[in-house]
Amino acid sequence: MTSATIEPARVAVRSVLPHGKQRDRHPKAGYHEGMRVVSLSGPAGHPLHPFVAPLPIGAFTASLIFDILTRTRPGELPWLVDGAWWLIGVGLIGAAVAAVFGLLDLMRLSRGTRPFKLAVAHIALNLVVALLFGIGYVWRAGDHVDLDQTRWGQLALSGAAVALLAIAVWIGQTLTYQHGVRVNRDGDIGHGA
Repeated sequence: MTSATIEPARVAVRSVLPHGKQRDRHPKAGYHEGMRVVSLSGPAGHPLHPFVAPLPIGAFTASLIFDILTRTRPGELPWLVDGAWWLIGVGLIGAAVAAVFGLLDLMRLSRGTRPFKLAVAHIALNLVVALLFGIGYVWRAGDHVDLDQTRWGQLALSGAAVALLAIAVWIGQTLTYQHGVRVNRDGDIGHGA
């Protein structure tokens, strides 16, 4: 993502948020504080993105487990094919909600810092994951009730998406645990830029 891509989103979001006092960028952590963004992304020490993110992670992972079970126990668990389709749908909705809060958190990071670059990589991977699961959701839509096993191609697509999801989660945890993004109670100041 380039600054040309991010700036219009930042301006659009800020135009609809309530006005609040803007603080300067914090040089140590790469943050710039803004009451308008804070009010929607969660209070200091309690960001909303990590609260919502487990829903799509769990739904996508469970759908892959369902897919594997339909292949390892053919004919015994046909309802899991339908269940996997529903889990992917729930995961896509959860991913959209998590993305909104993630973008609000991204807007609080200073460009050019290590946390900002990691956050952009995190977002890019999650977009690819959502795209792959979106393709899988549409692919399954016509026959998920009729099949007693997930198709091999659908299983491979879900497996690739979950592998990328694991990398995206790892990057997200790096932002949280190594850089302190959005969890430090002292004004949400992280540990490294």
